[in-house]
Amino acid sequence: MTHPLLRSEPLRAWQFEDLRDSPDDGYRYEIFDGTLLVTPPPPMPHFTTLYRLRRALEAQAPSDFVVGENLGVLRRDGTSYFIPDLVIFDVDLLGGSMAALPPAAAQLVVEVVSPSNPSNDLVLKRAGYAMVGVAEYWIVEPGAREILVLTQPGPAGYDVEEKHTGMMSGAMPFPYQLDLAKIFA
Repeated sequence: MTHPLLRSEPLRAWQFEDLRDSPDDGYRYEIFDGTLLVTPPPPMPHFTTLYRLRRALEAQAPSDFVVGENLGVLRRDGTSYFIPDLVIFDVDLLGGSMAALPPAAAQLVVEVVSPSNPSNDLVLKRAGYAMVGVAEYWIVEPGAREILVLTQPGPAGYDVEEKHTGMMSGAMPFPYQLDLAKIFA
């Protein structure tokens, strides 16, 4: 039996509609500029960091924001589609008929770097999120116990980057303060 996502010869670049028949097998199916990316479910340390970060952000989020997981961000032409570990967006978008968030609706995307595929978050998604115009991208590195905050996206990447260790605070997408020692405990 042939896997539904395998094609003997690509007829064109991968697009979002090609993922509609993807199997519910626990793997994450994403597209970067027409190329299919398949990643396994995260290991427990990745999940633990993500869980702690989400709870800390949710506790500080105003009621008009959603701090969510497993919702994709889709470029308008369908050739780039990412599923960030966390995404923050306006609560008014809940219940809509969108298959995924447009990049402008993602107030913040967060990826926790996994040791098995760090280049996805550090290189591919960094370029991809900037390319589609996601305003703010956090790269969470549990091994280094730091969060890299990237802002001001452009065609050549993000123009501003700040590394945070210890305490971290900011005003966007809402005022927050994080004790990274508790996130990386």
